[in-house]
Amino acid sequence: TKIIVVLGCDNSQIQDQRVQSVIHYIDSSPDKVVLYLSGGSKNGNTNSEASIMRTKIEKTHPDIKIYTDNISSNTAENFINLNKWIEENNSSENNQVVITTSDFHKDRAEKIFNGVVGNIKPEWNLSISNCKWCWEAEPIHMKNVDADIMRALELHQI
Repeated sequence: TKIIVVLGCDNSQIQDQRVQSVIHYIDSSPDKVVLYLSGGSKNGNTNSEASIMRTKIEKTHPDIKIYTDNISSNTAENFINLNKWIEENNSSENNQVVITTSDFHKDRAEKIFNGVVGNIKPEWNLSISNCKWCWEAEPIHMKNVDADIMRALELHQI
């Protein structure tokens, strides 16, 4: 079984790109998959990013097994909660983890994943983004990765 993690985003266009990327991945994979959708509510939204993605994915794949993390507020928390879920469900044994995110976000997400999880080598499924601002902002976000990891680990007392 492949555990496919989809990282949420409060930008609906970027989130839709990730959802389309995971749907394409599922449709082209012969493997059995389980989805882990991660992302809480931001900017006053009543629905979490994970629940919005779930609704979109269930339209095309109503029978797929989906777990949602509706509380994570950033990438470090996405992976902290994923790691807890994997440990609680023994889901890393004989399972492959695939992370779906945007192409501009991959380097930062990988660094955070390795800092939080570290014992799993994931496969990456990347959506393509033409968001100019996203690409320009990413080097700034990269400078904060270590602090983001430390803050999230302290917050979750890990």
